[in-house]
Amino acid sequence: MSGARVGLTGVDHCVIAVHDLEAARTRYQRLGFTITPRGRHIGWATANYCIMFPDDYIELLGIVEPGAYCAGLDTALAAQGEGILKLALGSDDASATHAFFAAEHLVPVPVAELARELEAPGGTLLPKFRLVHPDAAATPGLAAFVCEHLTPGLLRRDGWCVHRNSATGIVSYAVVADDPPSLAGGWARVFGADAVVATGDRLAVATGTARLEFLTPAALAREFEGMDIGAPQSGTIAAMTVAVAEPGAADSCLAESGVDCRRSGRGLIVPPQDACGVIVVFEAGE
Repeated sequence: MSGARVGLTGVDHCVIAVHDLEAARTRYQRLGFTITPRGRHIGWATANYCIMFPDDYIELLGIVEPGAYCAGLDTALAAQGEGILKLALGSDDASATHAFFAAEHLVPVPVAELARELEAPGGTLLPKFRLVHPDAAATPGLAAFVCEHLTPGLLRRDGWCVHRNSATGIVSYAVVADDPPSLAGGWARVFGADAVVATGDRLAVATGTARLEFLTPAALAREFEGMDIGAPQSGTIAAMTVAVAEPGAADSCLAESGVDCRRSGRGLIVPPQDACGVIVVFEAGE
């Protein structure tokens, strides 16, 4: 196969693991986001709410049927608490993406299919997906899978991409890594050498949508100095930066909700305690 990025379109969405799905929905509404109706994964114990943007989205994922199959979400929550569990890379051809990783001996299982019932106004919708689950070595330093949407039109209904805080999409994700430059080769294989830039104790990966920013624990602590972020381990997706068209709108939403955000040169920073274990940065953008 020629070149990297076979079928890949960037970061499709992040998956935020939450203890209480309804509480998480309320928490993100307080930040000014529009929340979609609830979705329920068919045959699984999990359900979700999503925050949609034109090119990507945020998924809030929780367990609604304790004791049934939940793909390890219960174990992850018990071990790590709330936060971004993993990223989904987008693909417009899951079979081609699978073949790409298989040629590198980096995918142990066939393409899988998944559907969920979406409780939309006017009746239940049935979004469908094809998933690729590569080995950890395929996406070094980061837990990720690949998602192809078979019914993309069902996910972005009228008004779902319009948010009170004026958010338009995810700019970047901050991922903790002990040695970011050492991950460069693996990500060059996925997105191409031109997409990967190592600078000191950081590594930036341009995916086509949100940028991946790998940084050391010390660099993360400097980035969010004065904020209680704990001691995140390597592989933790600690923060996401969200573009907002009108910074004043985001500021108003946070003020009205009483969220104790911090202002910096980057924009407004919401501590993880107010965003289900995720540092959320609102940054001026398109």
